[in-house]
Amino acid sequence: MNIKIDTIKKIYSSLAVIVLLSVSHAGTLNSAGTAAGAQLLIPQGSENIALSASNGSAVSGVNSLFSNPAGLASITNMSGSTSNGDYIADTQLTNFAFGMPLNGTTTMAAGVRVLDFGDIPRTTSDATEGDGSTFSPSFYVAQLGVGRIISDRVRVGATGKIVSETMDDVTANALAIDLGVQYSFPSERLHVGVALKNLGSRMQYSGTGMEQTLVPDGTQPGTNNENFSVTAADNPLPTSLDISVGYALNSNLMVTSSFQNYSYQLNTLSVGAKYHMNDVWFGAGTTMNVQKGDQKLGMSDVDWEDYTESNWGFSVGMGANIDIGTSVLSVSYSLRQSKEYFDDYSSLEVSFSF
Repeated sequence: MNIKIDTIKKIYSSLAVIVLLSVSHAGTLNSAGTAAGAQLLIPQGSENIALSASNGSAVSGVNSLFSNPAGLASITNMSGSTSNGDYIADTQLTNFAFGMPLNGTTTMAAGVRVLDFGDIPRTTSDATEGDGSTFSPSFYVAQLGVGRIISDRVRVGATGKIVSETMDDVTANALAIDLGVQYSFPSERLHVGVALKNLGSRMQYSGTGMEQTLVPDGTQPGTNNENFSVTAADNPLPTSLDISVGYALNSNLMVTSSFQNYSYQLNTLSVGAKYHMNDVWFGAGTTMNVQKGDQKLGMSDVDWEDYTESNWGFSVGMGANIDIGTSVLSVSYSLRQSKEYFDDYSSLEVSFSF
């Protein structure tokens, strides 16, 4: 099917506006760490992790829900996936996603990802070594997405999501959307993708944990207490623009790259490659920071280089498809290297389509 010239103009005009807005709000070291909802920046899906999140131009299937929603348009059968990953500091990241076609051009998918911190000893000002009890933070993101085929070359998608974070007796929530587009050139070897992610409301913690009691100096507890509630700062979500390019060197090998323009941290460049043969694929990638800002006074060149270097190193992964009658079961594994401080990020994924 051929796409109308007017539609092409609208798509490219919209992308140009998005790119200009994003570049004008590029992240620097001064803005690093000032956004809420950091869980939104964790890559999902074995292939996405293996390629260091560089495959936004050609990602497909239900896991597109977590990277570029335009890839949802490639869903042709009822399909789903689940994964469990060992993230930094002994946290567990679990993901569930399900998708299906609504008609010949439109698809829908839903998913949820949960970050589990386990049981953490509770400490207070009176019991700095712990009072013997524990609490379990609860972080999750619930998503609903739609993909649509505009033509044989263009796919678009959008995802709405609820972001929730609870730590003991304080909670913060936000609403956000992702928008994406993928374009395949006539040769079908060159692919371009753009995704604007985490555009939404601000997050602010509230709850009984913000309530405090002040005992003035020189008074007995309970005789002249002052009760008040602390108001937490509200922070924006980590909005980002992902511009990705993929090129198929042949029918088995594709190289990928992605520039991630962040509003509240350093921008990054990711590169990767995926090789598939029959029902088996292998992938690898890496990520580097590309914008470092002004060097801090009193810091040596060596220390500055180390300070601004990406915490993530190389990533690798592989997967295999198993035909079961008319259904397909897929199993994949990926590993992302952490350069220091934390353990590597590994993820095991099982997916199906029927």
